[in-house]
Amino acid sequence: MRWERLLFLIICLFTPMSYATIYSSPMLNEANNLVDIVPLQAKALATNYLTQRELTTRGEKSPSTISRDEADSRNRTPSSSIDALKILAQAEFNLNNARAANMHLEEAERLATTHQLPYLGLSVQILKTRLNWLQTRDTEATQKRVDQLQLAYNNIANADQLAKGIHYRLVMLQAEMASYEKDIDKANTLYQSLSAYIDNVSNKQTYIDYHLAYGKHYLDHKLYNLALSELLASYWQSIESNSSAQLAKVNRQLARLFYERRVLDKALDHLSQAADFYDNFQNSPALVDVLKRMGDVYYQQGKYNLALVHYFNVIDHERNQNNIEDVIEIRISLAATYLQLYNYPLTEQYLNRAEELLEYADVPRLNAHALLLNAGLAYSQKKGSAAVNYAQQALDIGLAEDNLRLKTSAYQMLYLGYELVGQFDKSLENLKKYNSLVQIQQNTLNLINEEAFRQQKEFVEQTLHLAGQTQELEETHVEYRKFQKVALALFIFSFVLLLLYLRRGFVLQRQREEIGTLNTSLYSHSRSTLRNLRMLNVKLPNVMQKTRSSFELWHVGDLIQEPLNDRLRFVMIDVPFLSDMYLQYGYESGLELEKAFGQYLKGKVESPARIYHFSDSTLLYIEPRTENSDEPEAIFKKIQNWILEFKEDKAMTRVIRVGIADYPFLPRAYTAINDKELIDILLMSTSVARTLSLKEHCSQWVYLKAIENAPAASLATGNIRKACKHSINQGLIKVHSSYKNEDSIKKLLKDE
Repeated sequence: MRWERLLFLIICLFTPMSYATIYSSPMLNEANNLVDIVPLQAKALATNYLTQRELTTRGEKSPSTISRDEADSRNRTPSSSIDALKILAQAEFNLNNARAANMHLEEAERLATTHQLPYLGLSVQILKTRLNWLQTRDTEATQKRVDQLQLAYNNIANADQLAKGIHYRLVMLQAEMASYEKDIDKANTLYQSLSAYIDNVSNKQTYIDYHLAYGKHYLDHKLYNLALSELLASYWQSIESNSSAQLAKVNRQLARLFYERRVLDKALDHLSQAADFYDNFQNSPALVDVLKRMGDVYYQQGKYNLALVHYFNVIDHERNQNNIEDVIEIRISLAATYLQLYNYPLTEQYLNRAEELLEYADVPRLNAHALLLNAGLAYSQKKGSAAVNYAQQALDIGLAEDNLRLKTSAYQMLYLGYELVGQFDKSLENLKKYNSLVQIQQNTLNLINEEAFRQQKEFVEQTLHLAGQTQELEETHVEYRKFQKVALALFIFSFVLLLLYLRRGFVLQRQREEIGTLNTSLYSHSRSTLRNLRMLNVKLPNVMQKTRSSFELWHVGDLIQEPLNDRLRFVMIDVPFLSDMYLQYGYESGLELEKAFGQYLKGKVESPARIYHFSDSTLLYIEPRTENSDEPEAIFKKIQNWILEFKEDKAMTRVIRVGIADYPFLPRAYTAINDKELIDILLMSTSVARTLSLKEHCSQWVYLKAIENAPAASLATGNIRKACKHSINQGLIKVHSSYKNEDSIKKLLKDE
């Protein structure tokens, strides 16, 4: 137990003091923070505080202004005693000891009256009224009591912050009652009337609790969009305030929201966060509820073994439960899970135990679930009459309770049962009713598309985060101005700079190694692993080309390295199957084929020739051109053979479209056409080859070659494609092609 207390004190230590209710004693602070997490431990702490200290009013001149300061740990003031009794009452109530809670609050009322503490007295009465309402749910009687408290508040209320807090609790209680009575408009009005107070409150704990209660109200009435906005406001404020206990509460409500919206992965995320917190505290009832909900999520996902694990964890924690409904429900859940796993003996075992407990508790909802399980078990054992009988009893309860899910499940079992006994007309009648209810449920869910719901969540989170960042920026600016005047800040800043400077050398060395690795893969196509033209338009200044390695890396994309000496043949190859194979074989197989194709081509291309992956289905092949170089048709056939020999057992299109040009393009003007302009010419010729290929249904090649005396001025118009077409018409550029009809090709170029 000591390590739990130490852990919680650490959590409280790192929680900003203005964000939590602060009591005079650390023991009371710890008890207050544990009252909803481990009520048994909170009860022990509050009891120890009251029994180990003696009540004193020493040095108090005005009973209504009794100080909370307790320098002497052997004494306690009336105000701190009232605080302890309130904590003790809440702990007893959470342990289902309503009578003991009421006794503690009556004692606190006597103390407030005796020592003339009107504010604390009102606070005690509000808490007492709320706990009585939670127990009886008698809204009418509670409202009369609230009206009396409102009159008492009006008699003593002033601008004091404590008085505003009392008004806040009164309105929150009325809003909670209105929500329970399904008076949504009244509840919304009451909650919204507190928005101005919440916006200006300095206690962030109150801000979080307000939006949590407001979000829960919307969630109770299936208003999921509105609930999401309020709960996310609490969620992000809890994170920013380091309020772990409140964050766990918010996570439970968010998990419930996503569970009801059937966004099960998000529900599981929030449940896991809540479980991580509650698991730090032994005997926490909240952990039981979280584990049960996680089991329900896994059940809905069809992960029945994981659901069983969590359900059994709940049973292991049953000693912390005083609610017989929860005990019955977990056994019904276990029976339902085993039924899905076709383990009928264990299904019967847990179902029988649940039915034994139901004899001592009148819970129609759980009775109906048990009857439906009996119906499912009977149906699985081919006992049609029994299945119909149980399902009819469950339907009667569902109709009486007006429970849509119960009615849907009952009609489903009825149509299956009647079908089993051969009464097909009744089976069809119940099937129609089942389908009708399913459609109603689906229509309800379709009102908010799941994807839109996720997008709204992201938008709200971003909005909240931006608002939080704006506030944080303002606070940081104020703090920065303060620290500017402090000499110590300058010393720390200088020391940090020194450390950064010393570390810089190590970081730079590591970065150089990482950059070297990244650069190696930077110039490779992500799928085929062939070289690409990523750096074609980038040139480094000479000052950055000092080392051979850097020079080579940065020039991987340079197609022409020595413009006045290089004599090259450029071949652009359009390979349709590079894109078709994804459609034909699927994404994974397409990736494997494209990678294999890249490795295959690397083995075919002999240095100093090079091949690049220009675009998805287009390759660029470059080889040195000599006097004895192959003719264009020979190059085309060589490339065609490469394509035909690749994966001969695979059914794929082997057609290719090839555009060919030489560098220098103009024999008497080497630098008139650069690499980018030459690629434009290749794209134009490849486009023509593609058009011819589609027309003739076979592979085609087009080779553009300037005549020996073609002037550079003919292509220096700024638009290389237009100039090239004009030169072709003038006869300055000759068109060679597998199509053997230059006039048709000229017409294609003109129409392009």
